[in-house]
Amino acid sequence: MLGVLFSGIQAVLSVVAQLVPSIIKIVGAKLETFAKALEAFFKALGLIETNEQVEQIGDKALQAESDEVSPLKVEDFDSHKKYLEALKEREIDPEKSALIPQDDKYHKGIEILLGMAIERYGEAMSNFSKIIVENPDIYNNSGRLIELGNIARNDKDSFDGIVNYLDGESTNTEKNDAAFDKLVDIEKSINPEATEAEIWKAVSDMKR
Repeated sequence: MLGVLFSGIQAVLSVVAQLVPSIIKIVGAKLETFAKALEAFFKALGLIETNEQVEQIGDKALQAESDEVSPLKVEDFDSHKKYLEALKEREIDPEKSALIPQDDKYHKGIEILLGMAIERYGEAMSNFSKIIVENPDIYNNSGRLIELGNIARNDKDSFDGIVNYLDGESTNTEKNDAAFDKLVDIEKSINPEATEAEIWKAVSDMKR
């Protein structure tokens, strides 16, 4: 557990700062696949609209930070939500965009939106965020993250139980069994052709 009290944007930023090194290590084609899966997750959580893209948010953020006239930085706001609202008012400069590496756009967009997810959903999301960025090959399935995003949005207790199970924090057999069953159901829905052994392995691989 990260053990952070989510009382303001600085608390959230301190968690995000712990995630950044793991995010930066994800590069190339692997990063694009992972970013698209996370994009689907953020949409399931209700953080961004269906037409919004992680790389565009990252692009805007990087350009806004370096704006010499009116720079826009997340730490100058009291919430990620307000920051993102202000960021959406900015336009992408195509010439500047062409000079920014695509990986940088993905990295920045993921960083911002994970912060917003943590701000809205609290400690369970902070721990889940750490799990997913440390295991991008496991969590690059958009279907899996959509299902988990829907659970987080609609059933906080179930999501908390799943995260505690994945993080190895829970010793409650009943809650662990319930979390395992939900994860099995997710695997069956996204991979209906999988055998029981394959499904159990997929769930096991998701754990830290």
